Amino acid sequence: MKKYEHSPSGNNFVENDEYNLLMTSMRVSVSKHLLDDHFTVVWANDFYYDLIGYPKEEYEAVFENQCDRFFRSNTDDWDGIVAAAMGAFEAGELRYEHITRMRHKDGHMIWVRLVGTYTEDVIDGYHIAYTVMSDISDIIRMQKEQTVTYNSIPGFIAKFRIRESQIELVDANERFLYFFDHREQNALVNLNTPENEAALRESFPIMRKGKPVRFTMEARDKEGHAVWLQLNGDCIDTIDRDPVYLMVYIDITDLTRQRELQKETNMRLEQLAFVDPVTGGFNRTCFELKAEEAIKAAPAGTYALVWMDVQKFKLLNEMFGVESGNEALKYIHGVIRSSLEEGEYVSRTSADNYSLLLKAAQKREIEARLNDIAEKVNHFNKDAEQKYILSLTAGVYYVEDPKLPIMQIQDRANVARENIVRKADAKLCICMFYSELDQLRLMKEKEIENRMRDALEKEQFVVYLQPKQSLRDGTIAGAEALVRWLDPERGLIPPNDFIPLFEKNMFIVKLDLYVFERVCALLRKWIGHGEKPVPVSVNMSRAHLLDRDFLKRYEDIRQRYNIPAELLEIELTETLVFENPDVLMQIIDTFHRGGYHCSMDDFGSGYSSLNVLKDIDIDSIKLDKAFFGSEEMDNPRERDVVTSVLELAAKLKMTTVAEGVETDAQKDFLKGTTCDLLQGYIFSRPVPPEEFERMTFGRTLS
Repeated sequence: MKKYEHSPSGNNFVENDEYNLLMTSMRVSVSKHLLDDHFTVVWANDFYYDLIGYPKEEYEAVFENQCDRFFRSNTDDWDGIVAAAMGAFEAGELRYEHITRMRHKDGHMIWVRLVGTYTEDVIDGYHIAYTVMSDISDIIRMQKEQTVTYNSIPGFIAKFRIRESQIELVDANERFLYFFDHREQNALVNLNTPENEAALRESFPIMRKGKPVRFTMEARDKEGHAVWLQLNGDCIDTIDRDPVYLMVYIDITDLTRQRELQKETNMRLEQLAFVDPVTGGFNRTCFELKAEEAIKAAPAGTYALVWMDVQKFKLLNEMFGVESGNEALKYIHGVIRSSLEEGEYVSRTSADNYSLLLKAAQKREIEARLNDIAEKVNHFNKDAEQKYILSLTAGVYYVEDPKLPIMQIQDRANVARENIVRKADAKLCICMFYSELDQLRLMKEKEIENRMRDALEKEQFVVYLQPKQSLRDGTIAGAEALVRWLDPERGLIPPNDFIPLFEKNMFIVKLDLYVFERVCALLRKWIGHGEKPVPVSVNMSRAHLLDRDFLKRYEDIRQRYNIPAELLEIELTETLVFENPDVLMQIIDTFHRGGYHCSMDDFGSGYSSLNVLKDIDIDSIKLDKAFFGSEEMDNPRERDVVTSVLELAAKLKMTTVAEGVETDAQKDFLKGTTCDLLQGYIFSRPVPPEEFERMTFGRTLS
């Protein structure tokens, strides 16, 4: 059936009434368009105009048969049509299909399916296309409802009309009405909170445009309980140009509470990771992160790092208890922090040590500032009858190289502090600044670190023995094992040159075990030669306490050489006793269960109290040479103190060793007391094992 005829010019069209009637009765729009910029309508059947709501005459008058003008209120849809139609045409295809939205004259949006067929006809240089258009709004609406309803987690459902200035409930399912107790809802939720208002402010303009939304809000159920809901919605219709949204509510209360719990947990973990439990301020990790960030962000020379130490703080703990000590540490931290400027930081880095990052200034200004802090720290003494002075020492390092690791910067400040020698008339805070001499010292330490592992492997560390003489019969009743470094190039290196460094870098752990094994080998040799061995004491560094199973390594060595444990004595320093007495008591008990003896070295060198003898189950104490201040022992108070300590130890069945005895008068005095053993240069210096064997057994054992 021939549908159209046109004149040779292509301007006059004759419509076929029969075909138009047929398409209209089938509610199908048929139109003919130029493929120009406007997709100009050349001809359309009656249903074309019925579908869009405009009579033919009005459509032509308003839009001048130009489709782009008809779509000017929804240009996105128009761009989609152009892309589909022209894309297929330029690709040489015979037809195109496209689903889009268009606005009815009354304002509501309808969904249509376009099927276009290209012809070979040309009018005014433009090709002609026939377009069949059908209304599929009901199908699309059903699909959207199914998508929102069935592709979401089960929840209650409601329809809302998004008016220009408010949101109006249109319809809802039973679950929605039950949840809200059948109350009319004029908004998406029934609770006004800042969070809800913020979510609505963000989502409202999106919904006015008819685009999908997803957000979370808080609501109250009919019992008044707070719940958290996730809303998923999409536009499924329009009423007088207002979008109508289908919203699915999903109860995510449990998930939200889990997230809140996780958030609280993370905050607690962050506090554990970055907050000092004693002061409530930055811990060392947090300080180092902030300090390093500040140093790297500023020009070289902007900052100075201060390592500050509270002098004799362990005595305060001993006198007033750990709890009072912690209060004092918190108080000192608060005073320091209140004295800081913007961009400066402080942290209690360990025990009674503080790290401060200060703005750099002249040395005298830094000293004055730190002494001002010390004055403020001691302000509590102002009206006190019995004053307790807290004195400070501080090492200062000017950060000239921001690329240095923060730990190295702190080490340099601490190196400067360690060089301080306190005088009787000193200020409350003594300062020492890092110098070139400190740099040379660090270089020397670095050289030692570079050689220590190779030296241990090549057995350059040798064990010397210092005899312990019995004050009853003058025989050798024991020995202390001491380590020396016999370097093939530098000769004998004294312990003071490497032991403090090894304590700091933890290499002391390997060295202690090395010495312990050499002692076990000596004892095995003496036993193998039929000699009666004397007990040998070995020093144990505090570094071992970081490993809960450290005793196993000692036991493995002892059992390998099959040495009776009672021939081995573990020497613990007095400082170690006071650092963590509870842990130390557990360790001593463990040693005792293994059959070892334990002694306290340097008793009386620091802040020992007689409580130590009561609380710590040690087998022997070594009186420090500080007890023997007079060479002739002609000080009555000195003699009384020494005698009393020795008698008390004897009552507690502890063996006593007088260490550092150097004169005959001191030795003669000790013979008249309950002291058991003497160790000092008056009897013998530390000697190689061969010489010790000659002194003890009368021969050198091969």
